[in-house]
Amino acid sequence: MPSILRLVLPHGLLLAATVLLYAVASRIASNVGAGRIGPDAWPKAILVLMGALCAWEIVRRLATRPRGAAGADPGEGNDAGPPLHPGKLAAGVGLVVGYVVVVPWMGFFAATAVFLAAFPWFGGTRRPALTAALGLAGSLALVVIFMRVAYISLPLGTGPFRELSLALLGLIGVS
Repeated sequence: MPSILRLVLPHGLLLAATVLLYAVASRIASNVGAGRIGPDAWPKAILVLMGALCAWEIVRRLATRPRGAAGADPGEGNDAGPPLHPGKLAAGVGLVVGYVVVVPWMGFFAATAVFLAAFPWFGGTRRPALTAALGLAGSLALVVIFMRVAYISLPLGTGPFRELSLALLGLIGVS
């Protein structure tokens, strides 16, 4: 496979899939009145962003590819690839699985805050104040986006987590 194709193939395939999925999303029926967002708006918005990111990455890879001999493989002469971290990979996968399991019990806000703080921690960022701030700010931003902008209902959790979720919803004006 030519090296240039190897550089852009993954993002080219994702871009093609994005175009196909956008065509499918365009067939979502909507009878929402004027001034309201229909059920097709969010899938289309995400797909437009995904397509833009794929196109950006294709252009970036083509513009910054190594300028060695014509047709040279960018990986030639570099037998040792980037270092692998199977422990970090396992921790990341475990965090994602754990998140899915605990969201109904902890609620979206608390589970997401813990997840967003733990993920960079297990990835190697050892700054507790930074990871905690990232977790809380990211979780709050997602709650606002999903509940105030997209009108998506999120799990509230049980027990004290439910009380925390309800108090937070009251603070951001969601009834």
